Amino acid sequence: MENVIVVFADYQTTLEDNEEFKELVHACDMNIIEIFQQPIKTIQLKTYIGKGKCFEIQKYIQEHPCDFIIFNQILSPLQVRNLEAILQTPILDRTDLILAIFEKRATTPTARLQIESAKLKKVLPLLIGSNTQLGRQSASGKNKGSGEKQLELDRRRIKARIHEVDRELKKIESQRQTQRKARCQSKLPLVSLVGYTNAGKSTIMNQLLRYSNHTNDKLVLEKDMLFATLDTSVRHIQLPFGQSFLLSDTVGFVNHLPHELIQAFHSTLEEVKYADLLLQIVDASDSEKESHIQVTNETLEKIGASNIPMITIYNKCDQSDYTYPKSASNHTYISAKEDTNIPFLLETIIDQLFQTQYHASLHIPYEDGALYSSLIQSCQILHCEHDDTGYCIEANLNEELYQKYKKYIIHLNI
Repeated sequence: MENVIVVFADYQTTLEDNEEFKELVHACDMNIIEIFQQPIKTIQLKTYIGKGKCFEIQKYIQEHPCDFIIFNQILSPLQVRNLEAILQTPILDRTDLILAIFEKRATTPTARLQIESAKLKKVLPLLIGSNTQLGRQSASGKNKGSGEKQLELDRRRIKARIHEVDRELKKIESQRQTQRKARCQSKLPLVSLVGYTNAGKSTIMNQLLRYSNHTNDKLVLEKDMLFATLDTSVRHIQLPFGQSFLLSDTVGFVNHLPHELIQAFHSTLEEVKYADLLLQIVDASDSEKESHIQVTNETLEKIGASNIPMITIYNKCDQSDYTYPKSASNHTYISAKEDTNIPFLLETIIDQLFQTQYHASLHIPYEDGALYSSLIQSCQILHCEHDDTGYCIEANLNEELYQKYKKYIIHLNI
């Protein structure tokens, strides 16, 4: 385990932000040996923190060597270079730390490519900045220093690799678009789980999969840790009477999610934009849940998914004072670990997905079996049986389905 020093340069951050940052450090399997804190009103252009704090850290690491010094802020390439020159220790900022966690969690080729893209794009400015300093070694453009030549080679290699990685990611995005088209043609609604990291999205997905009688190989990774899920997983949820929908799990959000990661995971996060319904999963036992909801809403706005209908699911209510299971307005309270809560959650999802305008009793003859199959996948079925001539169905229909199946309706309650 690597020993690290954490620097809280508290500029527009809160105590809760700092506590979360410690969790991020531990999630990266690092041991914090010391914390330095400096409330600052003005950011120092060259070092972010002041000279006095730099000297204090320098004095400490002379007696307590460490592997990294980690800042809870995002540093510029210039600040990183200057701090490393002063402290003679590798410097990581918030983006570096989250990238390191993502790298540890990545299990698929897509996730690894996305992380590599983000890392390379972050490293490149560091090399460009270094080149301006080493350029003084050369007397003219024809007689460059060896250090500068090596930096130019490194920069070219990195740019070439970025181009190659981005090309691979575009191929993957093209494949995802083909898959999206197939899902659209199936007419199955898409429900996406979104929310702060470690709120229980994967637990909820697995519980819904078990309820839908999926085998264990279809379950997603479920672990009590930050960023357990990096890839979007889409599964088919089959319900009683034939209704079904697609369910997707997404990467968890976090406060101050680095821009590089939003860019790198754009194609993964973009899946959310195509959802018919969002389930924002919130840890009901977390004292910071309101700020986590705000972070999720801001992230959804950044990726253009803020206008999609959404239900806020307060999970882990067994660890809180909330009464559960219950629903109020667009808020639902459950404990996903309790199997008895899952039918309640499904009913909430179905009510929102297959919004009711007409409560109808229908009779569909056996010769129109294709229409029967289409209906049970498109609406909320309350009861279904069959007689000698066809299918007897009690269902909730929206306006489109009402017009399509009007001739089969034998009784209607609006």
